[in-house]
Amino acid sequence: MRAVQQARRFMQDCLGDWDLAELADDLVLITFELVTNALIHPGSNTDLRLRLRDGRVRLEVRDSDNDPPVPVAYTVTDEGSAHAEHGRGLSLVDALAHEWNTSSGRGKTVWLELEIPAAGTPDRRMT
Repeated sequence: MRAVQQARRFMQDCLGDWDLAELADDLVLITFELVTNALIHPGSNTDLRLRLRDGRVRLEVRDSDNDPPVPVAYTVTDEGSAHAEHGRGLSLVDALAHEWNTSSGRGKTVWLELEIPAAGTPDRRMT
């Protein structure tokens, strides 16, 4: 999907510009899951927003479907495998994000925040 590739590139470019490349792996994975979900399930256009605020990176993915996403527990049993293709992205979001939720209005927005790792303090010596 071209839109997913564009979203990944956008994410990597922004994080590189902000010197936050250490967050790229997690945010690119989350972005892939949320944008794919927004494109496949509601079949609508998707809006992606990335912000820096209060020591966190906030990702917002909006689509035109009003139904909130529903996480599904992942199982490896035969019964669970029928549902394994749905809801796993939210399990990743839940595992990787500091905080996440959804909001609705004209469609829905799935948002999440990741904390920006504190910059290391240089070694200091008293001589």
